[in-house]
Amino acid sequence: MLKQAGHQVSFALPLDYWEEVHKHGFLSILEVPVPQLKKDVDLGSENNSRYGSKVNADNLSEFRENLRHIMPDLVMLDEQNSFKAIYYQILNVSVVFFISKPDTRKIKGIPPFTTYYLPKQTTTSNLFIEFLWLIRSYRAKIDLIRIKILSGNKDRYSVCAKISKKYGINFEELFEYQRSFGYGVNGVPRLIISPKAFDFPHEEKQGVHRVGPLVDIRREGKIEHPRYETLMRNIEKLKISGKGRIIYASMGTVSRYDLKRCTKLFLRLKMVAQINPVDLFILSTGKYFVLSTGKYFDINILLPMPNNMMVFESVPQVDLLQKCDIMITHGGMNSITECVFCEVPVLVYPLSRNWDQPGNSARVVFHGLGLRGRIESDSVKTISQKLNKLKLGYSTFKQNVQEMKEKFEKHNNSTEVVRIIESYIKK
Repeated sequence: MLKQAGHQVSFALPLDYWEEVHKHGFLSILEVPVPQLKKDVDLGSENNSRYGSKVNADNLSEFRENLRHIMPDLVMLDEQNSFKAIYYQILNVSVVFFISKPDTRKIKGIPPFTTYYLPKQTTTSNLFIEFLWLIRSYRAKIDLIRIKILSGNKDRYSVCAKISKKYGINFEELFEYQRSFGYGVNGVPRLIISPKAFDFPHEEKQGVHRVGPLVDIRREGKIEHPRYETLMRNIEKLKISGKGRIIYASMGTVSRYDLKRCTKLFLRLKMVAQINPVDLFILSTGKYFVLSTGKYFDINILLPMPNNMMVFESVPQVDLLQKCDIMITHGGMNSITECVFCEVPVLVYPLSRNWDQPGNSARVVFHGLGLRGRIESDSVKTISQKLNKLKLGYSTFKQNVQEMKEKFEKHNNSTEVVRIIESYIKK
């Protein structure tokens, strides 16, 4: 939309992603490195990026020089890189955060979305939510102290505080603890593409623009692969017979970070397929269970597979969802949004407490779009019972999803987004 409005849009990305960006007709540039000091302690390879350095400086000279080659009128920044906003603002470059999750900050009556808690709009519930935020804030402060000690005050937060002081900025006023995860920066406008209709009801904070979902549901083409074509024929036969449901299971791209728990879930889903022989599982009841495992999972672990279950390394999800009845998902916002647009109720098994998946699962239940479970503890029997509950109440769940789809469509691809973004570009 911005490109159509006459703006030049460039993506600051690692080289690995440039080809995909160029396919869509956009420019790509290397990321501008964050000012950080060289570290003189070994912090361990896994978490080095959290503390480590890309620029040997405690000022903005190199950052400014890198930026000079780009000269942006506006930077749309992923909130995970929120501390870059301070550097851009020092150099008089406008910044807005672009966020795919619900608002990450503390909002009265809304629990941190890293928890599973479902708010009840009662005094007791509100008190418990305050307690959850207190725990989250305490852990954030303890974690920050640990980071500073391990890095010898050469972490990105300490460096940012030092540079802010040099330029007369009160870093403590900008620093934000009260967030669902990580740390943030106050006072920066936010474009949130997680749809407002999907969130818990609340009053938005100042500077928040709910512009989502902004999804192109037609973006995928079909794949020409013999096994996928076989799957399509089997789905068609099942639909004609009217005997069962088509169930698709995928834990998304994040499954590779938690293969142990994913393996347990996939093995349980195999057993669920075995005790529901009339379903087609891609993973399935009459279902087809279509199971999408990802390239990091050893499919051989699932052998021998029941006849009503097909396993793929990957599938064109949007194309497949248009033929499915239920999706078993980790609860990522993209998958939930695609399920809503394809009118598919969901069974959510969050993988990570460090992201939005638990909170998304609570919102799914709140709006009646499906059910949720605990990947650590739900047995084969429990998973089967939840699928049966979805099937028995299918018309209600389906109607709720359809109503949510109507709300999504009212705000999808809105030209209002361009007007909002343009309002932050300095003339």
